[in-house]
Amino acid sequence: AQRLELPHQCPECGSELVREAGEAATRCVNSSCPAILRGALRHWVSKGALDVDGLGSKLIEQLVDRGLVGSIADLYRLDGAVLASLERMGSKSADNLVEALQASKGQPWHRQLYGLGIHHVGEVNAKALAAAFPSAADLATAALESPDLVTAVFGIGAEIAQSLQQWFATPANQGLLSSLERLGFSLALSADELAAEAQRAEAGGGPLSGQTFVLTGTLPSLSRSQAQALIEAAGGKVSGSVSKKTSYVVAGAEAGSKLEKAESLGVPVLSEAELQDLVGPLHG
Repeated sequence: AQRLELPHQCPECGSELVREAGEAATRCVNSSCPAILRGALRHWVSKGALDVDGLGSKLIEQLVDRGLVGSIADLYRLDGAVLASLERMGSKSADNLVEALQASKGQPWHRQLYGLGIHHVGEVNAKALAAAFPSAADLATAALESPDLVTAVFGIGAEIAQSLQQWFATPANQGLLSSLERLGFSLALSADELAAEAQRAEAGGGPLSGQTFVLTGTLPSLSRSQAQALIEAAGGKVSGSVSKKTSYVVAGAEAGSKLEKAESLGVPVLSEAELQDLVGPLHG
């Protein structure tokens, strides 16, 4: 059999591809690579992140290919006239997109953090980190100077802490955060969020207090984010991975490897209905 040769250079920019320890895939880490930029922009405007309606892949491609956008921050420097000059964009669509971009500045800190696309930082981890470190400045200080504070956060291991350290130490990323702040992003918990966090801490327990849940598959009536909100409102925590410390796995249709791991570790598996029974009167 012929041996498969993996590429050593990025087909888009020609930079040397990097493979991190413990990972099978190689990836380009050149921040100015057009493919990396297009991916970063798509991630930033995606549903779980800044959720910007009207900015799809085709439009992002045009913006990058024409040199109109060189970073996430550049999206917020676009005006209606520039956008209206693009293919399939009328002046009304362009104005709506400018409005949607400006409105996205009000998205909560955990969505902004997730949107930055830091390697290994998913939606669940971003939420945990944003609750523990109420601003980008706080998280950067911890990541660079006290990584043990980062790994003390529930669900955050050494791999994520190292990834955060590398990200915040990169001058281009420091520049991006400064640009976003100048453009009106707080990159921090709002006053309302801070008050809610304080109230939660003061209230302490709930029916799921001290218990850890992992969600997998498609639930009958709750979306992933609704199920997570339900668990957190009842005092529980949601993790992205199954371990011996997991209290329950909540499984829906087409549950994958997480369900298999739960069964192999003897972790109890719940349906959506059983989760709602556990939560009790707090639901609805």
